[in-house]
Amino acid sequence: MKTYQYLEINPAKGILFALAYITIVVFAASLICGGFYKLADAVNNFGGTKIIGLFTGIVCLLPIFLLIKFLYPKIHISTHDNQLIISRKNHPDKLIGYNDITSIALNAERINTLTLYGTANEILFNIHPFNNPHILNQIAKDITSKSPFQKTTEQKNLFKESYDAIIYRRR
Repeated sequence: MKTYQYLEINPAKGILFALAYITIVVFAASLICGGFYKLADAVNNFGGTKIIGLFTGIVCLLPIFLLIKFLYPKIHISTHDNQLIISRKNHPDKLIGYNDITSIALNAERINTLTLYGTANEILFNIHPFNNPHILNQIAKDITSKSPFQKTTEQKNLFKESYDAIIYRRR
């Protein structure tokens, strides 16, 4: 049995949080300065672009990096003899039997993504880690070692860089 741990990317939640946070910061700064026009005057008279950039980075970006652990939930995946157990906070554990997995796609649709497909070609689970992308190969190896799978590799390009999209299909 092996256990893997990673932070799950939730782009919708992250973008909504960032937009709401920046809106609140700008609104609060305009209230403190006495309106948007006075806020613009304060920015123009602040000193220089480096100081404004440093101040903006500290006020706006630093808290976003500190709150990442709240935005991206921690996922635990345990591989057993005949099933995967996927645990998330505030969610019931998800059990996926190795016999239920008919294909595995690694980097097929998006880079650093592992997708498990069922018998009706439905998505059983999608693994897209924020950190630890190297665990995707290890999880794929663990699953394919339990049952016979046929490996197909395809070259894909992303910004003039090529990477392997690997699809495992049950024999």
